Amino acid sequence: MAKPPSLLSLLLILVVLAVFGVVGAKYMLGSHSDSTLRQLGTVWPGIATMPQPDRDFLVELALTCNVAARQPVRAEVVDCLRSAATGMRPAPTERLERLVREAPPSR
Repeated sequence: MAKPPSLLSLLLILVVLAVFGVVGAKYMLGSHSDSTLRQLGTVWPGIATMPQPDRDFLVELALTCNVAARQPVRAEVVDCLRSAATGMRPAPTERLERLVREAPPSR
């Protein structure tokens, strides 16, 4: 007759699975974050030096519209951000348009 697994071995398996889950989630989050910043960098190459409130605003819009799933082309990124800002009050749309106007021209 087969002996059932002990409580300690089950606990060990759960701990190992939890560690793998946390490590995997951090990797995926880091990868998605890098991809989002690269996409925003197609429109704003100096996004890293941009004022924190503006950068946070753009990242929030980018995450809302899932810009990482779009093509890394300036027009695609701007369209994605506009689609996210359109559902908001007029102020975010105006703020986005100001940032787009201030962005350097595409190369």
